[in-house]
Amino acid sequence: MSLLELYAVGDICLQTKGAVHPFRNMMEIFKNRDILFGNLEVVLSDEGKKAKKAFVLNAPPENVKFLKEAQFNVLNIANNHILDLGVSGFRNTIDLLKENNLRFIGAGSDSSVSNFLIVEKNGLKIGFVGYTRGRFRVPEGILINKIKEEKIVKDIKDLKEKCDHVVVSLHWGIENVFYPSPDQIALAHSLIDNGAILILGHHPHVIQGIEKYKGGLISYSLGNFQFDSETFQETIILKVVFNEKGIENYNIIPVVIDENSVPAKAEEHNSKKILDFVSRISEPLISGGVDKGWWYSEIAPEYLSDNIKSYMIRIKRYGITHAFECAIWLITPFCLKCYFGLIRQRYLKRRV
Repeated sequence: MSLLELYAVGDICLQTKGAVHPFRNMMEIFKNRDILFGNLEVVLSDEGKKAKKAFVLNAPPENVKFLKEAQFNVLNIANNHILDLGVSGFRNTIDLLKENNLRFIGAGSDSSVSNFLIVEKNGLKIGFVGYTRGRFRVPEGILINKIKEEKIVKDIKDLKEKCDHVVVSLHWGIENVFYPSPDQIALAHSLIDNGAILILGHHPHVIQGIEKYKGGLISYSLGNFQFDSETFQETIILKVVFNEKGIENYNIIPVVIDENSVPAKAEEHNSKKILDFVSRISEPLISGGVDKGWWYSEIAPEYLSDNIKSYMIRIKRYGITHAFECAIWLITPFCLKCYFGLIRQRYLKRRV
């Protein structure tokens, strides 16, 4: 029976402190895979119009060599930073990836072309599609796949006719929180029900739980992988083994990101800590314990404080318009639910 090993990692920024190779500690591990997937969370360009955001992510174009040397087979570029240097930065990134024979999903330079790819190894064909959430507007003439259930289901069914298994990459969720929302869980289940076999999530910058569902596998967030992270240095490589029928097995390779933003395989003590943590945050997914009331209580403090900090940076940098945006955001239905979540959390703590 033919087997294929996929290694999946989370967010990549291609910049390090001290200008060291971002994957220098990973090259031996990466050699063991058939397919290597990552989320490229950066624009590879020195030119373009900077977005008015708290954090703009771009790296020198020459840093593309690191992706090539690590031999990434699939890069997701459907994310909230791909337009950080506008359309010119977007096109420069795509052109650079193409020039270096690095294949990508989720976005393209032609809005009329559906972006997917199929990787064939060991007699198996694995199809990949990628999508992002986000309130940003996609400029005319380019493609960035947004998360819309009907569209994703159609893409899965179309792609399933051309390959053995379909992997869906989703840039989604709330930053710096350890649990997906009930709506995310429902969407992931729906995509598995409609033919996907593996969901690879990213965007929260922290690890979230892993769930087995009806023969499929859902990693709600792979976390940061090669990223400047001062708050959460632990991450993972998700190793998934496919056979002709589906997923043969999977396991986790624990990883720690050092002070230079360089990942390395975790030593025994940290390895056990990371595995225990993934098991703990996966338990509510397995038991069905993630309801909306509980989830808003869990995410409210981090979500509200992170966004307020982001707005403060933008107001200071770009002026009064962002203050009005902040005022409107504070009374959105999502924020109102977060306020009730905080009240619920404090009430429950008092009862305890």
